[in-house]
Amino acid sequence: MSEPAVAAASVGPGSTLGGKYRLDRVLGSGAMGTVYAALHEKLGREVAIKVLNAELGRHSDAMQRFQREAELVTKLGHPNIVAVYDFGLSPQGSPYFVMEVVSGQTLRQRLEQGPLSDDELIAVFAPLLSAVGAAHTAGVIHRDLKPENVMLVPRTDGHGSMPLVKLLDFGVAKIRKDREGEGAAAPAGMAPQSALATAAGSLMGTPAYMSPEQIKAASNIDGRADIYAIGVMLFESVTGVRPFLGDSLASLLGAHLLIQPVKPSLVAKKNKVPKRHVDTVRLDKVILRMLAKLPEERYPDCLQLRNDLDVVWGGRGLWTEASVGQAVTTRPVKMKPLARSRWPWLIPIGLLIAIFGGGFLVTRQHGGSSQFAPDSPPGKAVVVIRAALHGTLVEKRAVALAIESVGRPALLPQLTELVRDESEPLRPMLPMVYELGRSGDGELLAAVTERAQSAVGTQAIEAQAVRLRLGALDAVPVLDAAAASETLPVEARLWAALALTQAGKAQGVALGKLRERLGRPGTTVPRGLRTLMNRELLRQGDAVTEKQLREQSNMTPPSESSIDALVQLGLAGKVDAVAELHRLLDGTPSVELRPLLVLGLARCGDAGQLDELRKLLDNEPYRQRAVAALGSLGPRSKSAEGQLVPLLLSPDAGLRLTAAASLIAIAEKESHVR
Repeated sequence: MSEPAVAAASVGPGSTLGGKYRLDRVLGSGAMGTVYAALHEKLGREVAIKVLNAELGRHSDAMQRFQREAELVTKLGHPNIVAVYDFGLSPQGSPYFVMEVVSGQTLRQRLEQGPLSDDELIAVFAPLLSAVGAAHTAGVIHRDLKPENVMLVPRTDGHGSMPLVKLLDFGVAKIRKDREGEGAAAPAGMAPQSALATAAGSLMGTPAYMSPEQIKAASNIDGRADIYAIGVMLFESVTGVRPFLGDSLASLLGAHLLIQPVKPSLVAKKNKVPKRHVDTVRLDKVILRMLAKLPEERYPDCLQLRNDLDVVWGGRGLWTEASVGQAVTTRPVKMKPLARSRWPWLIPIGLLIAIFGGGFLVTRQHGGSSQFAPDSPPGKAVVVIRAALHGTLVEKRAVALAIESVGRPALLPQLTELVRDESEPLRPMLPMVYELGRSGDGELLAAVTERAQSAVGTQAIEAQAVRLRLGALDAVPVLDAAAASETLPVEARLWAALALTQAGKAQGVALGKLRERLGRPGTTVPRGLRTLMNRELLRQGDAVTEKQLREQSNMTPPSESSIDALVQLGLAGKVDAVAELHRLLDGTPSVELRPLLVLGLARCGDAGQLDELRKLLDNEPYRQRAVAALGSLGPRSKSAEGQLVPLLLSPDAGLRLTAAASLIAIAEKESHVR
């Protein structure tokens, strides 16, 4: 017998609950129980009564917690939360609660008609955030937010045509969680059978809006799980479809754990949703932040989320007005360009003070006992990078890109500090950690291990691949399972196969088989992973990969793409590819092609291009890449130090930090970093 049937068998139309509520008819039923229209016989007041599954009444602790929660929600008195009037048990032991009657359509029914308009988005989600935020402040987490639980009630108060929002079923999800905790323990990593049955029977409900930490049955679920669910609903309301889909419960939950959502604006465009009169770029960022896999990367509360959404709508307070029931009308958003600084000359002066005033700092390079003299070029460079590492997220990201472009082991201390910084997203750094790190880099391994504890989805597999690269053999079982999985994304499986192959824990054929899947339509792999994979396949002598790169390198006329293919072949030890780069350079290439060839040869380690690289420092389009190439040559670029030091004062953060990274790399021998 299904769970709704359990409740229905206990009570039904015509029966009386609590000696005063006569049940008239069924309004609806679901996995948790059945909702009836009822009449308070003494007061003559219509009410709605939800009768929960009888099994919940058999556990007094769970019932007491549920009753306290229902009472707390009632005391909130929030206009957008359906009021709970009463609570009790039927003679058969089925728990029930009595609610105010609301009529209208659910958000689910509205979404079946298509995406919401700009005005509807405010009218629905501003009150919803107000209600959920008030509950969070009172210590109540909904845990089961979904369109079926959001009722849109037609207004009769003269406040416009937009509906009044009423949030239903507050606290029901929590009692289900309590109930699971009191039953027999499930095997490690396995949800209780009752939970699985409930989820399997309601793919349009909880599983479709469930946060990753709820899927993982984390013990510290907080209000950010509700923000994730609202993010799914907002994505669906903007685009017409949910961000995560699946043809089975396993694939749906796996998508929540592993798949990164596509930008809502791209999905909306594909679905031919009419153009919105809001800042869609900012709207994308807001929704994607709500859908972050890690709770700490989401909005911490509903108020900050609401304020950011108000900026999306032009920063005119529309979301604040709508959250208290006022009718609003969206007008086209015109974003003002950022004002240009009136004092640009202050930037180099400030940098000068930071470099020379901070020269007293003694910076020890990890992995060696020597120190850079404070007034030496690498000493000044360390101060510049350290200032950025304690600066804004933009500056930290610029440091990461500088380390990646230079790519020398001397920069491992700075990379380790970046990985330790929990405000910096881990995933973009993993490819460079994998490329620069080696077994024995203990501090880097410790930093990655610490961050990997909170990683989920594909990022968790990538982090384990990096840990194995750094010598953590306990990552092998996880990566073995990931490489063999048929449900994980190709990207995650490639990371697993690559790390296992390079660690000698798997046959290279496994990586080759996965590589074959890259040719399938719709399969994409990030550039960094593709480069690492191609390099390993070339090292193994994979004929298919070499053929593909040689075909790309033979494109005529030569282009940046063909040069890149030659560089990949050159880095894999194909001397004829390096010779071809020289031949093209000696053949009087075009003005556009010559710098690319010089940079390509430098990436292959050709120090003979030093003079050409120094000339490119005066060529604006190629300056930063030339600075990185000088750093990639390490100590062989010692003669260029004098040209790089002035760049430490550049107001361009990317150029400034790339110059700093290159100066540290050029001093590699001096610092005794391997």
